[in-house]
Amino acid sequence: MPVPGQSGYTGYTGYTGYTQLWVSFTIILWTTVEGNPAPEIVRSYDSYRVYRSIPETEEAQDALDIEIKLKEGQCEFMKEAHKLGLPSDFMCHNSAAEEVLNRVKKAGLKVETMIENVGSLVREGEEEHRRLNRQADTMNWDNYQRYDTIIPWMEQLAADNPSFVTLTDMGRSHEDRKILMLKVGRSPRGSQTRAIWVDGGIHAREWIAVATATFLLDKIVEVFKTNDTSTCDTQSVQSVDWYMAPLLNPDGYEYSHTSDRMWRKNRSPPPAGSSCYGTDLNRNWDVIGFGAGVTSSNPCAETYKGTARNSEPETKAISETILKYKSNIRIYLTFHSYGQYWLTSWGYKTELPVDNEKLVSLGRQAVDAIQCVTPSRSYTIGSAGAIFYIAGGASDDYAKAAAEIPYSFTVELPDSGSYGFLLPANQIKTVGEELWAATGVLAREAARHNTGPDPAREEEKREDKKLGLE
Repeated sequence: MPVPGQSGYTGYTGYTGYTQLWVSFTIILWTTVEGNPAPEIVRSYDSYRVYRSIPETEEAQDALDIEIKLKEGQCEFMKEAHKLGLPSDFMCHNSAAEEVLNRVKKAGLKVETMIENVGSLVREGEEEHRRLNRQADTMNWDNYQRYDTIIPWMEQLAADNPSFVTLTDMGRSHEDRKILMLKVGRSPRGSQTRAIWVDGGIHAREWIAVATATFLLDKIVEVFKTNDTSTCDTQSVQSVDWYMAPLLNPDGYEYSHTSDRMWRKNRSPPPAGSSCYGTDLNRNWDVIGFGAGVTSSNPCAETYKGTARNSEPETKAISETILKYKSNIRIYLTFHSYGQYWLTSWGYKTELPVDNEKLVSLGRQAVDAIQCVTPSRSYTIGSAGAIFYIAGGASDDYAKAAAEIPYSFTVELPDSGSYGFLLPANQIKTVGEELWAATGVLAREAARHNTGPDPAREEEKREDKKLGLE
């Protein structure tokens, strides 16, 4: 029987609901703010460590949850899996770590240190970023690129390749940054041409998601530009259209570069009565399950769902674009990090989708292709709610439930925890090549699938009705 961490594992459902640590900080202005920082604050992660524990019993899981909550402000989960036997990662300040570790060990939990000093790792990344920037000031995948490099590059791709690249300005962020999507393809079957949607960067700190999406965009454009038919995969890539939106949260992404490397949300202004910035864009989508599970009505929380469904300009712009092309999009693929999970539906409930076997089968084929590039790269495959926990209002649920796209996947990219969100830039190309190997598999499935609404949707609605989830 496949086990967690192996590519054949199919067992569960849950969505990533990473929470960000409320860290101590050095600041330009000594200002104390409960929760998320005001714009003038720069956070430091010195004296913080990341630990990992793998609860084997519900009692152990509950004990870990209680201890982290008791030390809120000094400790917080970075990644929490509610499926027994899967790892939960948490970050603690050194001043609280000893007490927490002693208590969880008394509860029978083993704990290992994953990152000795988060602040040092952040600084190493900043120094490497500056060094690489001195060597190249154009789009490349030796380094993590900024908004001001990515957006002009996308615009130039469209200008240079008008016969098969179309630029769509989906809208503007809170801080008036562009949210762009490129359609790449020649629509060989006209209005019946199947398509794949790929996006990244909805969570600001997940830099490898943006880098991987742009890496694939570059590869796909090159295949169309050269009319490469040398392999079955390159032929398959050209049999469909590609909708590529690599940077969904430009404000948060920039803020994670300038002020807080671990920032997750967008940069929406604080609502009335709060001093906390940002909405979790992956809890803000207008879809069944909005507000369920690991979501929050507290503006200071990392999983703050916003003031209403689709309250954020980013979410509105992206969802409207997806709906415009939903009849042709057969696969929705969104990149996140970290953990190495290939997640299928659903996030708003723990029950498996009615077409679970189909979803898991394609996920397994994609992971097999990844492992042809890097045999040691294991991904856990399965539906999102039970691997992590119920979390409503996410983009992957929106794609399958609201837009009725047959396949919806969230891919939690590498690594498995040694670096977490701070994956070094020298691993960008390897991760990119791995996901590139999966594109042929996905394209072949998309090309053979009928256009129109997800054929499983009506049956899923009936199941939801039985559960009282209408």
